[in-house]
Amino acid sequence: MRASASRSRRSPFVLGWLLSLLLAFAHAPAWAAGELEAKIKAAYVFHVLKFVDWPQAGSEPLRLCVAGTDAVGQLLAELSGKQIKDRSLRVDMDPGADLAGCNALYIGRSERRWHDILGRLRGSVLTISDVDGFASAGGIVGFFSDNGRIKLDINPDAARQANLKISAKLLELARTVQ
Repeated sequence: MRASASRSRRSPFVLGWLLSLLLAFAHAPAWAAGELEAKIKAAYVFHVLKFVDWPQAGSEPLRLCVAGTDAVGQLLAELSGKQIKDRSLRVDMDPGADLAGCNALYIGRSERRWHDILGRLRGSVLTISDVDGFASAGGIVGFFSDNGRIKLDINPDAARQANLKISAKLLELARTVQ
């Protein structure tokens, strides 16, 4: 009895707190909304990496390269040293022309030459971007907005061409594109 009585007293407080939080974000300045969106996308990138298998993964660090300078890329830099499966994550903010050693490549919106970058990639590189239509244009994972929510596009053909295996769990959560 006590637990349910305690829970019923907390419910209005929790609902009120959640409502005030939602209202705060609804009236937040545009920079705060952009910052929140960047944090969500960076978290998505980190978690997507957990659902991909690379051939001959080994125990060396998983190298995430970042092309373009945007808020998502800056947040990804903070993830360096985190663990993905049994590998340490190494974030390279300026891979330059040396993309051969990248296991994953995040291409920010500020990178105007993203088509050229996709064309130069060889090997098993997971490509991720928030450029509109990225996955449909040959990238593997792209972000899109649906009623204010960030969602994923996945191009399974591009993943197969890169010799990457994407977990069925991740594929269930994403929209599949060709």
